[in-house]
Amino acid sequence: MRRFAGALIALAIVAAALASGRSWIAELATAAGAGEAQRPLAGAGRSAPPVARTAVRVVILDGLSRADARGGALEALCAAGMDLIVDVGFPTKSLPVQSVLWTGLTAQQSGVAMRNQLPQPLPAALPAHVDGARAVVEAWTSIAGAAGFAAIAPPVTADRARGDGDPTAIAAWRRDFATAARDAVGSDARLVLVHVLSIDEAGHRAGRGAAYRAEIARADALLGELRAAAPDATWIVVSDHGHLDGGGHGDAEASVRLVRGCVSPRPPGAPARGDVHLVDVSRHLHDTLGVATPAAAVGRPLAIAAAAPDPGATLPRPSPIASAAAIVIMMLGVAAALRWGRPRAAAVAPAVVALAYVVVGGAPSLSARSPAIAVALGAAATAITLLPGRPGRLHLARVIALLVPAVTALIAAAIVARLPGAALGGAPARLPFVTAWWQIVVAAVTPALLVGAALAGAVVSGARTSGTRTAPSGGSDQGVRGPDNRDRSGDLHPDRSVRSADQAVRRSGSPC
Repeated sequence: MRRFAGALIALAIVAAALASGRSWIAELATAAGAGEAQRPLAGAGRSAPPVARTAVRVVILDGLSRADARGGALEALCAAGMDLIVDVGFPTKSLPVQSVLWTGLTAQQSGVAMRNQLPQPLPAALPAHVDGARAVVEAWTSIAGAAGFAAIAPPVTADRARGDGDPTAIAAWRRDFATAARDAVGSDARLVLVHVLSIDEAGHRAGRGAAYRAEIARADALLGELRAAAPDATWIVVSDHGHLDGGGHGDAEASVRLVRGCVSPRPPGAPARGDVHLVDVSRHLHDTLGVATPAAAVGRPLAIAAAAPDPGATLPRPSPIASAAAIVIMMLGVAAALRWGRPRAAAVAPAVVALAYVVVGGAPSLSARSPAIAVALGAAATAITLLPGRPGRLHLARVIALLVPAVTALIAAAIVARLPGAALGGAPARLPFVTAWWQIVVAAVTPALLVGAALAGAVVSGARTSGTRTAPSGGSDQGVRGPDNRDRSGDLHPDRSVRSADQAVRRSGSPC
């Protein structure tokens, strides 16, 4: 019973530690990153016929997956213009994606935080350079504010994404949103954004099911009404990201990152369909409004982009040197565990945990938030190492065998994510497939926390952790110590060795 008491106390300590640090981990995981250069896309420098300068209407169908992007109004708009598959880049979260649309810079170039709220508007955002730009949003006025829109509806008191909204105002805005969107689209403003959020909300609640499809139908009906209010404008309709089947987004999965978009009228020289990047759509938006893109922007005219798709070009990737260094460090960690680990299950446990995590929760991803799985599997790995064997016996070698793979995993993740540069004054770049490094941290640190907590639990429960165990009075220590004077851990017991040597001397008759 004692050997399980320590594990239970360990679990309680770890749970408390993780709960207290939850907000800190969330802040760290969504912080802004350092800006990184983006290579030119294929076809860069090639020219295309100029686009006409017109008023622009942008409709963002938040959370609409490409597989579900259909409907009468959307189909009609795409057929009248250019039907697109748009790579929105990474991360697939609303504000970072909109930052790409409004600035023409990838999220890695701008280093934008992975949040829907920013302390100040994005530098060089297009709406700030268009007089009278208007935004009508169902919620998340903070996103429109970060994009630099001069006029934003609703007022913050009616924003249901805020925690301090007025319920009466929120209910009224739910009724008035469609009317306000039609009025804004039909106005003489050069730039109007309509941000439809209900599709995304349904996806988060219950995945891509019946409620999700119902919201898509309602949004499509609204799109038809909006287009009728400004038939001569340039229309850009696009989703900011899709959803996994069960709901969720944020990472670089193709089902989430590649979305459907439409531009109408069709740009001069462009085909009816094309695979492009969101920076290309941003370039078209800037050209139509007559606003220059930032010097570092790599977007191409849509006609050029469709002819040279360059798939995956805006996804950041770790360098080969960083990846090689990470692999070497991980191998050293495993080798150290195999060399000093006792039992060797300590070296196997991290690999078992990693495999189980992938089987149960899928590949680490911001789209599949499963830190509970990481914690549970970390506890299981520790139990594999600590519980077997003699009760109350916790060798330092076992602790090292757990800590070495955990620490090396963290170092490897840090190298790939270029965290050493952050320690020298920069911020980390965000990389696909290392995006859930906070989950990796949880999975790697949990065994270490459990080891420390298990030591404390062993002391509290009265188990001895420093050496031999004294047999109960009148009892035998057979089964604890083997016939070769070693306990089950392989440690030689001096008291038994001295007693055996003394008996041997007496039998031989030798005085010394």
